[in-house]
Amino acid sequence: MKYQDLWPLIQADILGVLQADDFIGTRTGVLVEPGDIDSKINTKLAKIVGAGLDGKLGVGFLVLPIESAEDENPGVPGGALKLTITVQFVENVIVNQGSTGTGFPIRLYAARAAQILKLYTPVGLTQNLVPRKPVVAEFTDDTNKNLRCGNVEFYATEADYIRFNRLPRPIVTQTPGLPCLVTVTAPGATDIFYTTDGSHPYARNAAATPYTQPVPVTQPCLFRVRSFAPDSVGSDTAAINIC
Repeated sequence: MKYQDLWPLIQADILGVLQADDFIGTRTGVLVEPGDIDSKINTKLAKIVGAGLDGKLGVGFLVLPIESAEDENPGVPGGALKLTITVQFVENVIVNQGSTGTGFPIRLYAARAAQILKLYTPVGLTQNLVPRKPVVAEFTDDTNKNLRCGNVEFYATEADYIRFNRLPRPIVTQTPGLPCLVTVTAPGATDIFYTTDGSHPYARNAAATPYTQPVPVTQPCLFRVRSFAPDSVGSDTAAINIC
């Protein structure tokens, strides 16, 4: 099974879409990485309110990391997650309204970004971005009153490239008494593992044994078994108390 971390690709795609716009693209935009420390974020803030491609100062934007995801169908095994995507525009009000600034308030950039993103489906998503209510929220930075910020927030559902299925729970039967033979039936399984020490049966458990044929059991035990297949989360564990 091949895994790919889509969230950074979505984040970078958002950045590219905004940079491609004739109006927003004159401003500096950067990605904020998950776990960026304050000093690194401050360096990025200083960069984005610096000179843009047009030489004007005072406004730029950050594409924030995706750090919130919701499961809208908790009763369904597997499935895609709904992500929260945030772009933060930052304005140094004094600089921006001065002779070297853009002269455009932050709300124009944020509103423009909201309109662009509403019509775009980033890589790795199954649908257009859905605006939150409100889609734009402005505020003044707590530590620097000269900085005015505007968050543009959307929801979107990630593409479900790997569709997980849950195998049915194996059926375990035994012949009467001890010693006995234990038989496992596991539809759809390519691998079946069992344990007799009470531990969870799976391939990397040294106490687990692959099941290939009925197992002779001579001592009382809790016989546990679980089945697996590619692109599956595996079955629930079945157990039978042999005594």
